[in-house]
Amino acid sequence: MKYVYKKLTIDSYLASLYHDGFKHSSKHSEEELKNIILNIGIFKFKGYVKAFRTNVSSYSMDDILDVYYADREVALNMFRLSSQVEIKFKSILIEVAYSLTDNPFFYLIKENYNEIGFSIKGEAISDWEVKTPHPQQKTEIYQYYQDYYLGRYDFESNKEFYLKDKELLNFGNTKTINYPPFHYFVENMTLGALISILSHLIIDGQSILKLIAAEFKMYDSQVFLNYLLRLKELRNRCAHNGRIFNRNYRGVKAHGKHKEFRKIIYEHKLIDVYYAFCWLLNGKNKFETTEKLIEAFTNEIFRDCETNTKDLMVNIMRTR
Repeated sequence: MKYVYKKLTIDSYLASLYHDGFKHSSKHSEEELKNIILNIGIFKFKGYVKAFRTNVSSYSMDDILDVYYADREVALNMFRLSSQVEIKFKSILIEVAYSLTDNPFFYLIKENYNEIGFSIKGEAISDWEVKTPHPQQKTEIYQYYQDYYLGRYDFESNKEFYLKDKELLNFGNTKTINYPPFHYFVENMTLGALISILSHLIIDGQSILKLIAAEFKMYDSQVFLNYLLRLKELRNRCAHNGRIFNRNYRGVKAHGKHKEFRKIIYEHKLIDVYYAFCWLLNGKNKFETTEKLIEAFTNEIFRDCETNTKDLMVNIMRTR
């Protein structure tokens, strides 16, 4: 199906909203409102307008903006929660890996991956490229990396000691990379790159994904992988200033009381994502009822939002 692009200006878009029945702002002049929408972007602003389409005449531009600003607060709070999960995940990963090997460079060995031709790409590798200052070029080198890491560590000597006679991954990189020990590598890596590695990593014949899943009280590694992918999805939307409110998220398998909650809380909404993050942090269900779940979600994620706006958004977030 061919996409038909229709050019839309802020003036024409606002005119269409007023024609549909939205009221003018009582807080901002028309010129101020245009500048606000310019800073947000028409495409993103449309996503918030959608929440009011069932009863347009009851709302104004201020109501739409209130939801937008509240969504920014929601994004910050969900990002904080997801960061806690990521920190726990990386810590457990390092502990599990080093319980199976005393080789800090095991992640470079080809036989430690269950996919033929697996390779580590992108920033996960390029961040460790060897760079030296050049008097004629302005090459940025992180001061800590230059003063501490490059000055005290080199991969070649460690390669000779830890990786001698081992077949290594083919990185397809002609640049000189100062590959770090695994615990350095993990802390510097993006969540997406780490999930990619983890989903294929094995040590001494044992799936690292399966072992870590067990640490999180999950015994199906593929179910756990979906939880991690949902974590990545939410974090990316928060980090890149995407709309968090009134959109669907990756589904995950429910277990225990989560199955009961699904009768009321729609699987693909943000409240269900919140529940999944709380499970990953605590390793158990800490909510006795859906009411307790919604109350905790509202208090933690909407704590600085106006009551009317909060009630509207939470109601939408719990339904299809």
